[in-house]
Amino acid sequence: MLRALACVAFALLVPAAVSAQGRVTGVVKDSEGRAIKGATVVAESPNYSATTVTSDAKGRYSFLGLRPGTWTFTANAPGFRQSRRTAVTKTLGVNPAVDFVLDAITAMSPAGPLASLDARVLQQQLAAAAALEQAGKFDEAIASYRDILARVPALTSVHLQLGVLFERKGDAPAAIAEYQAALKADPANAKARAALERLARD
Repeated sequence: MLRALACVAFALLVPAAVSAQGRVTGVVKDSEGRAIKGATVVAESPNYSATTVTSDAKGRYSFLGLRPGTWTFTANAPGFRQSRRTAVTKTLGVNPAVDFVLDAITAMSPAGPLASLDARVLQQQLAAAAALEQAGKFDEAIASYRDILARVPALTSVHLQLGVLFERKGDAPAAIAEYQAALKADPANAKARAALERLARD
């Protein structure tokens, strides 16, 4: 009898525990409204560890277990410009959706260090590096991203991806060096600053 009651109590508690976890969902699309598969979305908070998910074939992503507070969500995809949004998770359960529309990197980008770059070639190189990363071939992905940086030093956002890769490899000093390089190039880069602060606490 006691065992039966315990099973009933467990069955009642599990749904309650799941619903008590803050959930944030969203969709990543391009400027034409097409879903972007394989986009990386990072959720960061000054008070909690960052977490990363990947969008599915319909561009959808989901975070489960986010604690109440202010979170910064950053979406990246090969060949697209990074996008960042901030949202406050106030209640348990499902929170308002955080959707992204990413602009493609094209040859029509404003004049600057990347103006003379063949955008199509760059997109292919970034996609190849991202594919290596998703396949778990971290060393090859790092080499590919470093090759891109060597030929396109102005693409400083690559330092952020390198930092993430080194973190996944467990190489904190190398990750810190990459985040510092990103912050040096862009002192207002909140993602690099948050990563450095988080690594300093670990």
